[in-house]
Amino acid sequence: MSSSTEITINSSREHWLVWVLYPVVITDDPDLQYYYDFEQSYQEYKSVFENLNIDWIWQGVSMDTICSTIEKISQSEKSPIVFNLCDGDERIGIPGISVIHQLESHQLIYTGADSFFYDITTSKIPMKSIFDEKNIPTSPWVQLALNEPELNYVFTKLKPPLIVKPAVSAGSLGIGIKSVVQTPKELEDYLQSGNRHYKTWDLYEAGVFVEEFIDGPEYTSFIIGSHDRPDLCKVYPAVERMFEASLPSTEKLLSFDRLWEFYEDESPLEQDRVLWNYDSVSEDIQKRIHQLSIDAYCAVKGEGYARIDFRQDSKSGKIMVLEVNAQCGLSEDENYTSIGAILRLHQMEYKNLILDIIQHAIQKRFSNFT
Repeated sequence: MSSSTEITINSSREHWLVWVLYPVVITDDPDLQYYYDFEQSYQEYKSVFENLNIDWIWQGVSMDTICSTIEKISQSEKSPIVFNLCDGDERIGIPGISVIHQLESHQLIYTGADSFFYDITTSKIPMKSIFDEKNIPTSPWVQLALNEPELNYVFTKLKPPLIVKPAVSAGSLGIGIKSVVQTPKELEDYLQSGNRHYKTWDLYEAGVFVEEFIDGPEYTSFIIGSHDRPDLCKVYPAVERMFEASLPSTEKLLSFDRLWEFYEDESPLEQDRVLWNYDSVSEDIQKRIHQLSIDAYCAVKGEGYARIDFRQDSKSGKIMVLEVNAQCGLSEDENYTSIGAILRLHQMEYKNLILDIIQHAIQKRFSNFT
């Protein structure tokens, strides 16, 4: 991603200071405390930056401290690079896009999504609309109006089974095995059930849609770069998420309960079976996903990095984009994110991935991506 004529962190690392910015969530909710526990991330970044011999600071930020924290960073004696891990839903008090606005306002070097990319991919509804507009293959879908009295029309436009998804969701929140429906009655019952709410949150506040459930293999890739320089984008090799073979096809998905092992509404798999494992993919699939990753990323004006999820229809063989996940979770632990499986299966090092992300942030700041 760089050449000898480009500014790199390696050429003058004594002048840089990396601020790893993570969201601090003030809550008594044990689930949120679990989801936003960054102790493992701290240990991973500690190892990365010690190995890279790069000075760094682990800096928490809450909704109340965004402005003061970014102001403090901007006054660093060393040139600051902000490694931004904030990707939260600010409606429930988790720092997200406001952090990016402040980073942009202070003209700091920072990793991850810019404000446009973050915003356009937060809700899957505008993202799916762009996929359609740009001819990115994606599952046919329909946005639902809340409290619609009649839902038969959905099944005249889409072929069941269908899956119901909140427009805004992280970590599979709002997705369960009952999200897959076969008939208008099942769809109506699901929408009128308690699935709309989690704790005190209305999961459909930002919208809800249904799309055709794709029966077939699921893949994921990772990309670093800028949409206006697709030739410089780095696409990490894809992997397949292989669901437990004994499950019905409509349960081969990342449901919230099973993903996080909360088991409030669903049961664990029998005989200590695991929900999924990862495997490498064929050369043909790899080539197709590589190009689709770039196409989908550029369609939504990707900036920084993203994880991209796909499904392949088992009958037609067509690969479709589920979503482009801006500001996705990063870890070498594949139990936390598929990025870890990509690294393991392709014998790549986490520290080099982090270095690629930082290097892109520097080049984004000093290069003219036009």
